[in-house]
Amino acid sequence: MYAQALADSIIGKRADGKKIAVNFLTLLKKNGELKKAKEILTLVQALLLKKTGNKKVIFLTARNIDVKPLMDSFVKKGDSVQQKINPHIVAGVKIIVDDNKQLDLSLLHKLENIF
Repeated sequence: MYAQALADSIIGKRADGKKIAVNFLTLLKKNGELKKAKEILTLVQALLLKKTGNKKVIFLTARNIDVKPLMDSFVKKGDSVQQKINPHIVAGVKIIVDDNKQLDLSLLHKLENIF
């Protein structure tokens, strides 16, 4: 319920963003739900992306590299983009869209397929 209410407030722009955030955190604190703030905000992000027709794209790489050339192929304006570092993938990139679709071009994936 919190996530839906916050997403509706943000989309409806019933107040400025800072006021919405302060009021939201005050409500969570008052109701003893502050420890759930991260989970709620993750749900809010998913709701907002769905309502706006955008997607969440994560570029998982072994080290910090420039993913801008890849972004042009997978990302449009308004999408949420993150780059995460995971040295276990050895080299290459793994692209995760909306937490359920992925394109795995990592060396780890290729090595696993060989053996």
